[in-house]
Amino acid sequence: MILLSTGPSVERVVRTALLMLLIDGFAVAYLWDGYRGYARKNSHELLQLLGLADQPAPPIDSALTAAHAKQVTAETKPGEPTSNFTSKLGEPGLRHGDDAYYIGPGGWLRVASRDGRVVSIGWTNAGKTEADQKWQRWIGFALLAASALILVQLARVASSRLTLTDAGLQVGKRVSIPLAAITTVQPDPPGAPGCVDVRYVSDGGPTVLRLDPYIHRAIGPIVAELSRRRTLPHQD
Repeated sequence: MILLSTGPSVERVVRTALLMLLIDGFAVAYLWDGYRGYARKNSHELLQLLGLADQPAPPIDSALTAAHAKQVTAETKPGEPTSNFTSKLGEPGLRHGDDAYYIGPGGWLRVASRDGRVVSIGWTNAGKTEADQKWQRWIGFALLAASALILVQLARVASSRLTLTDAGLQVGKRVSIPLAAITTVQPDPPGAPGCVDVRYVSDGGPTVLRLDPYIHRAIGPIVAELSRRRTLPHQD
């Protein structure tokens, strides 16, 4: 029969939950920068370079990578009609004078033209390169994995129990101590004020279980009842 039972301390649950939320916040921030934030910063950087800082940010072509842009650059010859070029990439995201700009997540492709023909073409890496964005995404996913592990730990913490029954002391599902095996109870052991050391015999040798008020709330009544039933030193 269950005599007394208690769950995890509020402090432990709150700290574990806050740690998970903190990591989640960092994960979202890293993933946002990796997928959207850095690309937007790059488009604003281009506007500032062109003296168009007050203009709305141009659209970003997520498929326009540096490798793709360099391939198009290699295939484009000066003097060819710009219509040939736009057939490959579509309309540019930004026009400034005779220059057309195709903006990708990690930079932009500038096409200079005159009288409807290509004069020059070149790719420029922005301040936040594709490699920077990839690292942001990797870190974000790693933080999500860490958050998932903490979520599992939080579930374990929330479900942890300390139970005293007629048979003995049960700690979660892993530790079960028969009353007859308990030899002594020591409140406030050296270096651990507020804790209680339960000493017992297991597998023929002495073993110590430390009851910590940070891990389980309201351990006093359980220790007091345990002491009474075992006629051991009583904890106030």
